[in-house]
Amino acid sequence: MKKRVYSSGVAVLVCGSLLLGACSSDKAGQKGASDANVSAPGALPITKEKVTITVTVPSSPTVLSWEYGKNELTTWLEDQTNVHIKWNFYPAADAKTKLNLELSSGGDMGDLIMGNFSLDNSALATYGSQGIIRPIEDLVEKHGVNIKKMYSEYPNTKQATSAPDGHIYGIPQVGVCYNCDRAMRFWVNKSFLKALNMSVPTTTDELYQYLKAVKEKDPNGNGKKDEIPMTGSKTSWFAKIDQFIMNAFTYQDPNGLYVKDDKVIAAFTTPEWRDGIRYLNKLSKEGLIDPTGFTNDESQLKQIVELNNGNNVGAVPSGGPHAFAANDATRLNYEIVPPLKGPKGFQTAYFNEFGVVGNYQFVIPANGKHADVVMKLIDFMYSQESFLRSRYGVPGVNWEVPKGTTAANGGEAKFKLIGKDLWQEPQNTHWQGANSTWPPFGSDSREKLPDGKFDLEKVLFDAAKLYDKYAGKVSVPKFFFEPKAATRFNELKTEINKKLEASIADFIVGNQDIEKDWDKFQSELKAMGLDEYMSIMQKEYDAKWKGSKK
Repeated sequence: MKKRVYSSGVAVLVCGSLLLGACSSDKAGQKGASDANVSAPGALPITKEKVTITVTVPSSPTVLSWEYGKNELTTWLEDQTNVHIKWNFYPAADAKTKLNLELSSGGDMGDLIMGNFSLDNSALATYGSQGIIRPIEDLVEKHGVNIKKMYSEYPNTKQATSAPDGHIYGIPQVGVCYNCDRAMRFWVNKSFLKALNMSVPTTTDELYQYLKAVKEKDPNGNGKKDEIPMTGSKTSWFAKIDQFIMNAFTYQDPNGLYVKDDKVIAAFTTPEWRDGIRYLNKLSKEGLIDPTGFTNDESQLKQIVELNNGNNVGAVPSGGPHAFAANDATRLNYEIVPPLKGPKGFQTAYFNEFGVVGNYQFVIPANGKHADVVMKLIDFMYSQESFLRSRYGVPGVNWEVPKGTTAANGGEAKFKLIGKDLWQEPQNTHWQGANSTWPPFGSDSREKLPDGKFDLEKVLFDAAKLYDKYAGKVSVPKFFFEPKAATRFNELKTEINKKLEASIADFIVGNQDIEKDWDKFQSELKAMGLDEYMSIMQKEYDAKWKGSKK
């Protein structure tokens, strides 16, 4: 195979900076390819003679074949690298359980664990300290050209994935998604606003007046007062009843936490949070919140929204219209609401400044072989062309670079889909995100769709840009605890969040009285270990993140 060297230009059809060569000496019992077989820095293929590695991955119902010659991505990667992959599939339904069982029992997981097994920092710290998975910072230093560039551009990534013992045990997916990190949003029905001769609400009082009008004035014009002022979902994307509205009273993340002046604060212990619940309780008592909004899944939410030909619901908290409406016509009928100003003038938008750090995608078992080759392959998958093929398919077949057209985000378009997006479709083009790595640009860089069509990327980008004006850097970091602290933290988090979710619903609908039962609620949280929960986070914050928000 002829040797190829790639430059690190910006063209999306050419790989950026690729891989350093030079094989390391074997460590921790690792067996590697010989120095003579591993390519020189910046050169492909990775190995001069073909090397076979075994990759453990969750199966996917949408990938019809993973094999060389049948799957486009597999074929391209193997041709580029001279590394042949043998697949070790775990059933998708219980992949995490099976992997944990194999890790705990010292099973053979091949040379690379790849894909979203929902491995968290706690699992990596535990298995890493036990010598079951390999620390990889030495391999990254030698071979991780693209990974080190990623660390440089997004320092939170390395900081959030470095274990307390100083080691790095896994490489995460990096999410370059502008709108995803500002997704605690809210939408109102345009046709209802027009029928009611009202404007998009800008304050909590204006929202109350709008919801009240939806309930009382038949804005869909069917002669019945059957409209639902506001509904939501407990499982859909930022669709919980309280999330957006509480931003008119206090900072909070999805766990009810925020950081202010280097202190981790539980919003649900503050007077401001209590005021927000009082407001929501008022809406509920007047019939302005659909009771099913606390229990709907996403499918049920869409069914409710689509009743009356999509003119059934006045307002929905959600990351985007695609998540609460099934039809494009309905999606086009909803308008973004800016962050509301509360009765005391407070106004903010949730911004997940650590959202760039996604799930772990690559972990190397300690008893695997060819660690240097494996790391060079991982790093290659963090190159631009590799990502684009992994997400969109074959250039010139599934996507192309348009010339001089506008993107959904208003800039120059970086790509245009050819035909149907194959994501979540049965196909032999890619691995359905099993190797998701580092996108060279956000999905909002796609060419803008013609006017009149529902353009999800443009809708979400414009909404996020609006929210960005009000976003504060107060989100809680992705903590990496040592194993004992992680176990205790996860126990406390699970119980406290369960109590919090139930109490929010009870306070809003009136099963508990926010006035009479507030002190009892706080006492119950303390009895569950709230002080310890906060102390564990504060200790880690002080050690690793203090001063990072200045």
